[in-house]
Amino acid sequence: MKFIADVMLGKLAKRMRLLGFDVLYDRTLDDNDIIRLSLEQLRMILTRDTALAERPLATNHLFITGNVVKTQLDQVLSFFQIKTVPGSLTRCSLCNEALTLISREEAKDLVPLYVYEKQENFLRCEKCRRIYWVGTHVKRMAIPVEKR
Repeated sequence: MKFIADVMLGKLAKRMRLLGFDVLYDRTLDDNDIIRLSLEQLRMILTRDTALAERPLATNHLFITGNVVKTQLDQVLSFFQIKTVPGSLTRCSLCNEALTLISREEAKDLVPLYVYEKQENFLRCEKCRRIYWVGTHVKRMAIPVEKR
């Protein structure tokens, strides 16, 4: 399942990407762009914008009611009856691209020394070049659904 999030849901988009969901998010997209992309790419619209939700072509939407990211995420998982997440750290939280495994040696000069010393596995977004690793932040974002 693919999603597109409106400008008010940047934190939700980032969290969902970190869990492996394909979420298109771009602050420069207007309502017409969001609807067009959702139809062209078969994406579900996630929105907090009542005017967008009421648009006739935006029937494939979920109106997000919560203000807290965890509550918003719970609403998405519940509404779409999602029982498993695609996989933590499989997508870039910034640009939504798939992450690729890189060697520890490749990551050496790209991460802080203490991270390099404590971690064995590193991932990189080939588009924006951001480096990822499984740290305490991944454990803190754990959600109560089955893992694959």
